Amino acid sequence: MASISVLVRTALFVLPSIVSAMGDLGFSLGVKRSPSGSCKDTDDYRKDLDTISSLSKTIRVYAVSDCSTMEMLMPAVKEKGFKVVLGVWPTDDDHFTAEKDALKKWIPKFGTDDIHSITVGSEHLYRKDLTGDQLADKIKDVRKVLKDLGADSVKIGFADAWNRLQDGTGDPAIKESDIILANAFSYWEGQKIENATARFSENIMKALTRTKSVKSSSPFDFWVGETNWPTGGKDFGDSVPSTDNARIYWRDAICGFRTWGINVFVFEAFDEHWKPLEKDNDVESHWGVWDLDHKPKYELTC
Repeated sequence: MASISVLVRTALFVLPSIVSAMGDLGFSLGVKRSPSGSCKDTDDYRKDLDTISSLSKTIRVYAVSDCSTMEMLMPAVKEKGFKVVLGVWPTDDDHFTAEKDALKKWIPKFGTDDIHSITVGSEHLYRKDLTGDQLADKIKDVRKVLKDLGADSVKIGFADAWNRLQDGTGDPAIKESDIILANAFSYWEGQKIENATARFSENIMKALTRTKSVKSSSPFDFWVGETNWPTGGKDFGDSVPSTDNARIYWRDAICGFRTWGINVFVFEAFDEHWKPLEKDNDVESHWGVWDLDHKPKYELTC
Protein backbone atom coordinates (compact mmCIF):
# COMPACT_ATOMS: atom_id res chain seq x y z
CA MET A 1 0.00 0.00 0.00
CA ALA A 2 1.23 3.50 -0.83
CA SER A 3 2.33 5.70 2.05
CA ILE A 4 0.11 8.46 3.42
CA SER A 5 2.41 11.08 1.88
CA VAL A 6 2.14 9.60 -1.60
CA LEU A 7 -1.62 9.09 -1.37
CA VAL A 8 -2.40 12.57 -0.15
CA ARG A 9 0.17 14.39 -2.27
CA THR A 10 -1.15 12.70 -5.42
CA ALA A 11 -4.74 13.68 -4.64
CA LEU A 12 -3.87 17.24 -3.66
CA PHE A 13 -2.02 17.70 -6.94
CA VAL A 14 -5.32 17.39 -8.80
CA LEU A 15 -7.39 19.13 -6.13
CA PRO A 16 -5.66 22.48 -5.57
CA SER A 17 -8.89 24.42 -5.04
CA ILE A 18 -9.95 22.29 -2.05
CA VAL A 19 -7.07 22.67 0.36
CA SER A 20 -5.59 25.37 2.55
CA ALA A 21 -2.38 25.47 4.56
CA MET A 22 -3.90 23.68 7.58
CA GLY A 23 -7.20 21.85 7.67
CA ASP A 24 -9.83 22.96 10.15
CA LEU A 25 -10.80 20.88 13.18
CA GLY A 26 -14.31 20.32 14.49
CA PHE A 27 -16.11 17.93 16.83
CA SER A 28 -19.32 15.96 16.71
CA LEU A 29 -21.31 16.84 19.81
CA GLY A 30 -23.91 14.62 21.47
CA VAL A 31 -27.19 16.12 22.65
CA LYS A 32 -27.78 13.84 25.66
CA ARG A 33 -26.21 13.85 29.10
CA SER A 34 -24.08 10.93 30.19
CA PRO A 35 -24.71 8.55 31.75
CA SER A 36 -28.43 9.32 32.18
CA GLY A 37 -29.35 9.86 28.52
CA SER A 38 -31.55 12.86 29.36
CA CYS A 39 -31.53 15.81 26.98
CA LYS A 40 -28.96 18.55 27.46
CA ASP A 41 -29.99 22.12 28.22
CA THR A 42 -28.21 25.36 27.34
CA ASP A 43 -26.02 25.26 30.45
CA ASP A 44 -24.82 21.78 29.49
CA TYR A 45 -23.86 23.06 26.07
CA ARG A 46 -22.06 26.04 27.58
CA LYS A 47 -19.90 23.65 29.59
CA ASP A 48 -19.26 21.49 26.52
CA LEU A 49 -18.25 24.43 24.37
CA ASP A 50 -15.96 25.85 27.05
CA THR A 51 -14.03 22.57 26.94
CA ILE A 52 -14.01 22.23 23.14
CA SER A 53 -12.89 25.85 22.70
CA SER A 54 -9.36 24.89 23.73
CA LEU A 55 -9.03 23.14 20.35
CA SER A 56 -11.83 24.30 18.07
CA LYS A 57 -14.72 26.68 17.57
CA THR A 58 -16.65 24.38 15.24
CA ILE A 59 -19.11 21.61 16.13
CA ARG A 60 -21.67 19.48 14.34
CA VAL A 61 -24.93 17.90 15.49
CA TYR A 62 -27.16 15.43 13.70
CA ALA A 63 -30.71 16.75 14.10
CA VAL A 64 -32.34 20.05 15.04
CA SER A 65 -35.67 18.95 16.52
CA ASP A 66 -34.56 16.00 18.69
CA CYS A 67 -34.02 17.02 22.31
CA SER A 68 -34.99 20.57 21.25
CA THR A 69 -31.40 20.75 20.03
CA MET A 70 -31.56 23.95 18.04
CA GLU A 71 -33.50 25.77 20.76
CA MET A 72 -31.11 24.68 23.53
CA LEU A 73 -27.83 24.78 21.60
CA MET A 74 -27.93 28.02 19.64
CA PRO A 75 -27.83 30.43 22.63
CA ALA A 76 -24.61 28.73 23.81
CA VAL A 77 -23.17 28.74 20.28
CA LYS A 78 -23.80 32.48 19.94
CA GLU A 79 -22.51 33.28 23.42
CA LYS A 80 -19.30 31.25 23.00
CA GLY A 81 -18.49 32.38 19.46
CA PHE A 82 -18.85 28.97 17.80
CA LYS A 83 -19.96 27.87 14.36
CA VAL A 84 -22.27 24.88 14.09
CA VAL A 85 -23.03 22.43 11.31
CA LEU A 86 -26.69 21.67 11.93
CA GLY A 87 -28.00 18.26 10.94
CA VAL A 88 -31.44 17.66 9.47
CA TRP A 89 -32.65 14.05 9.76
CA PRO A 90 -34.45 13.14 6.52
CA THR A 91 -36.28 9.97 7.62
CA ASP A 92 -39.07 9.16 8.38
CA ASP A 93 -41.55 11.68 6.89
CA ASP A 94 -42.85 12.88 10.27
CA HIS A 95 -39.33 13.31 11.58
CA PHE A 96 -38.27 15.18 8.47
CA THR A 97 -41.26 17.50 8.82
CA ALA A 98 -40.35 18.17 12.46
CA GLU A 99 -36.80 18.99 11.41
CA LYS A 100 -37.95 21.49 8.78
CA ASP A 101 -40.41 23.01 11.24
CA ALA A 102 -37.57 23.54 13.72
CA LEU A 103 -35.58 25.42 11.06
CA LYS A 104 -38.63 27.55 10.26
CA LYS A 105 -39.12 28.37 13.94
CA TRP A 106 -35.59 29.00 15.11
CA ILE A 107 -33.71 30.49 12.17
CA PRO A 108 -35.81 33.67 12.33
CA LYS A 109 -34.98 33.92 16.05
CA PHE A 110 -31.28 33.06 15.99
CA GLY A 111 -30.32 34.09 12.46
CA THR A 112 -27.64 32.39 10.39
CA ASP A 113 -24.41 34.12 11.45
CA ASP A 114 -23.47 31.18 13.68
CA ILE A 115 -24.56 28.45 11.27
CA HIS A 116 -21.60 27.08 9.35
CA SER A 117 -23.78 24.86 7.15
CA ILE A 118 -26.59 22.30 7.21
CA THR A 119 -26.21 18.60 6.45
CA VAL A 120 -29.21 16.54 5.40
CA GLY A 121 -28.75 13.03 6.75
CA SER A 122 -25.85 11.02 8.10
CA GLU A 123 -24.93 7.70 6.45
CA HIS A 124 -28.40 7.23 4.98
CA LEU A 125 -26.79 5.95 1.78
CA TYR A 126 -24.57 3.57 3.75
CA ARG A 127 -27.61 2.15 5.58
CA LYS A 128 -29.61 2.13 2.32
CA ASP A 129 -32.36 4.21 3.92
CA LEU A 130 -32.33 6.45 0.85
CA THR A 131 -31.03 6.29 -2.70
CA GLY A 132 -28.78 9.03 -4.04
CA ASP A 133 -31.70 10.54 -5.96
CA GLN A 134 -33.94 10.47 -2.89
CA LEU A 135 -31.28 12.15 -0.77
CA ALA A 136 -30.78 14.79 -3.47
CA ASP A 137 -34.52 15.51 -3.33
CA LYS A 138 -34.36 15.91 0.46
CA ILE A 139 -31.48 18.37 0.06
CA LYS A 140 -33.54 20.33 -2.48
CA ASP A 141 -36.45 20.37 -0.04
CA VAL A 142 -34.35 21.83 2.76
CA ARG A 143 -32.79 24.31 0.35
CA LYS A 144 -36.29 25.57 -0.47
CA VAL A 145 -37.03 26.00 3.25
CA LEU A 146 -33.89 28.10 3.62
CA LYS A 147 -34.74 30.17 0.56
CA ASP A 148 -38.23 30.88 1.91
CA LEU A 149 -36.61 32.01 5.17
CA GLY A 150 -34.22 34.32 3.34
CA ALA A 151 -31.36 32.06 4.48
CA ASP A 152 -30.32 30.73 1.10
CA SER A 153 -26.72 31.81 1.69
CA VAL A 154 -26.30 28.92 4.16
CA LYS A 155 -24.38 26.03 2.64
CA ILE A 156 -26.21 22.72 2.49
CA GLY A 157 -25.07 19.17 1.86
CA PHE A 158 -24.85 15.73 3.48
CA ALA A 159 -22.60 13.29 5.32
CA ASP A 160 -22.02 9.66 4.42
CA ALA A 161 -19.53 6.81 4.45
CA TRP A 162 -16.51 7.31 2.22
CA ASN A 163 -17.32 4.28 0.06
CA ARG A 164 -20.80 5.56 -0.77
CA LEU A 165 -19.15 8.70 -2.12
CA GLN A 166 -16.43 6.82 -3.94
CA ASP A 167 -18.62 4.18 -5.62
CA GLY A 168 -21.03 6.61 -7.30
CA THR A 169 -24.01 5.96 -4.98
CA GLY A 170 -23.85 9.54 -3.73
CA ASP A 171 -23.40 11.27 -7.10
CA PRO A 172 -26.91 12.83 -7.28
CA ALA A 173 -26.58 14.19 -3.73
CA ILE A 174 -23.03 15.43 -4.39
CA LYS A 175 -24.28 17.40 -7.39
CA GLU A 176 -26.91 19.07 -5.21
CA SER A 177 -24.54 19.94 -2.34
CA ASP A 178 -22.34 22.84 -1.31
CA ILE A 179 -20.64 20.83 1.43
CA ILE A 180 -19.84 17.12 1.56
CA LEU A 181 -18.70 15.17 4.63
CA ALA A 182 -17.03 11.76 4.25
CA ASN A 183 -16.87 9.38 7.22
CA ALA A 184 -14.05 6.85 7.61
CA PHE A 185 -13.16 4.60 10.57
CA SER A 186 -10.15 2.34 10.36
CA TYR A 187 -11.36 0.67 13.57
CA TRP A 188 -14.51 -0.55 11.81
CA GLU A 189 -12.35 -1.93 9.02
CA GLY A 190 -10.52 -4.11 11.51
CA GLN A 191 -7.14 -2.48 10.94
CA LYS A 192 -4.10 -2.74 13.14
CA ILE A 193 -3.17 0.66 14.54
CA GLU A 194 0.07 0.51 12.52
CA ASN A 195 -1.97 0.53 9.29
CA ALA A 196 -4.88 2.68 10.47
CA THR A 197 -3.62 6.04 9.20
CA ALA A 198 -2.73 4.74 5.75
CA ARG A 199 -6.14 3.06 5.34
CA PHE A 200 -8.00 6.15 6.58
CA SER A 201 -6.05 8.40 4.23
CA GLU A 202 -6.53 6.14 1.23
CA ASN A 203 -10.28 5.95 1.78
CA ILE A 204 -10.82 9.66 2.29
CA MET A 205 -8.77 10.57 -0.77
CA LYS A 206 -10.83 8.16 -2.88
CA ALA A 207 -14.00 9.90 -1.69
CA LEU A 208 -12.53 13.35 -2.26
CA THR A 209 -11.28 12.52 -5.75
CA ARG A 210 -14.71 11.19 -6.76
CA THR A 211 -16.44 14.22 -5.24
CA LYS A 212 -14.20 16.60 -7.17
CA SER A 213 -14.91 14.70 -10.38
CA VAL A 214 -18.68 14.89 -9.86
CA LYS A 215 -18.63 18.58 -8.90
CA SER A 216 -16.36 19.39 -11.86
CA SER A 217 -15.70 23.14 -11.72
CA SER A 218 -18.39 23.86 -9.10
CA PRO A 219 -16.98 25.03 -5.74
CA PHE A 220 -17.67 22.97 -2.63
CA ASP A 221 -16.47 22.45 0.94
CA PHE A 222 -15.14 19.03 1.91
CA TRP A 223 -14.68 17.66 5.43
CA VAL A 224 -13.91 14.36 6.99
CA GLY A 225 -17.30 14.01 8.65
CA GLU A 226 -16.36 11.43 11.28
CA THR A 227 -13.20 9.64 12.31
CA ASN A 228 -11.47 8.62 15.53
CA TRP A 229 -10.33 5.58 17.50
CA PRO A 230 -12.18 4.23 20.57
CA THR A 231 -10.52 4.00 23.98
CA GLY A 232 -12.71 1.14 25.24
CA GLY A 233 -14.89 -1.71 24.07
CA LYS A 234 -14.04 -4.96 22.33
CA ASP A 235 -11.57 -5.64 19.54
CA PHE A 236 -12.93 -5.56 16.00
CA GLY A 237 -10.81 -7.77 13.80
CA ASP A 238 -7.25 -6.51 14.32
CA SER A 239 -8.49 -3.19 15.74
CA VAL A 240 -7.80 -2.87 19.47
CA PRO A 241 -9.53 -0.10 21.45
CA SER A 242 -7.18 1.59 23.92
CA THR A 243 -6.06 5.00 25.08
CA ASP A 244 -2.59 4.42 23.63
CA ASN A 245 -3.99 3.52 20.20
CA ALA A 246 -6.37 6.47 20.28
CA ARG A 247 -3.41 8.75 21.03
CA ILE A 248 -1.51 7.34 18.06
CA TYR A 249 -4.49 7.73 15.75
CA TRP A 250 -5.04 11.32 16.89
CA ARG A 251 -1.41 12.20 16.25
CA ASP A 252 -0.89 10.35 12.96
CA ALA A 253 -4.30 10.31 11.28
CA ILE A 254 -6.17 13.35 12.57
CA CYS A 255 -3.33 15.79 13.13
CA GLY A 256 -1.35 14.36 10.24
CA PHE A 257 -4.18 14.64 7.76
CA ARG A 258 -4.97 18.23 8.73
CA THR A 259 -1.42 19.23 7.87
CA TRP A 260 -2.27 18.34 4.27
CA GLY A 261 -5.08 20.91 4.30
CA ILE A 262 -8.08 18.61 4.82
CA ASN A 263 -10.80 19.62 7.28
CA VAL A 264 -11.62 17.01 9.93
CA PHE A 265 -14.59 16.49 12.24
CA VAL A 266 -13.70 14.17 15.10
CA PHE A 267 -16.29 11.71 16.36
CA GLU A 268 -16.70 12.68 19.05
CA ALA A 269 -16.08 15.30 21.69
CA PHE A 270 -17.24 13.43 24.82
CA ASP A 271 -17.94 9.85 25.80
CA GLU A 272 -21.63 8.96 25.75
CA HIS A 273 -22.14 6.22 28.31
CA TRP A 274 -25.91 6.22 27.86
CA LYS A 275 -25.53 4.38 24.56
CA PRO A 276 -26.67 0.73 24.58
CA LEU A 277 -24.55 -2.32 23.90
CA GLU A 278 -24.32 -3.50 20.32
CA LYS A 279 -23.63 -7.21 19.91
CA ASP A 280 -22.35 -7.31 23.50
CA ASN A 281 -19.87 -4.52 22.71
CA ASP A 282 -19.94 -1.17 24.51
CA VAL A 283 -17.51 0.48 22.09
CA GLU A 284 -20.06 3.20 21.23
CA SER A 285 -19.60 4.59 24.73
CA HIS A 286 -15.88 5.25 24.24
CA TRP A 287 -15.36 7.50 21.20
CA GLY A 288 -14.87 10.77 23.08
CA VAL A 289 -11.53 12.53 23.25
CA TRP A 290 -12.69 13.94 26.59
CA ASP A 291 -14.16 11.74 29.33
CA LEU A 292 -17.40 12.26 31.27
CA ASP A 293 -15.64 14.80 33.52
CA HIS A 294 -14.45 16.80 30.49
CA LYS A 295 -10.88 15.69 31.05
CA PRO A 296 -8.74 14.90 27.98
CA LYS A 297 -7.89 11.23 27.68
CA TYR A 298 -4.54 11.91 26.02
CA GLU A 299 -2.44 14.73 24.55
CA LEU A 300 -4.66 16.68 22.12
CA THR A 301 -2.34 19.25 20.60
CA CYS A 302 -1.24 18.86 16.98
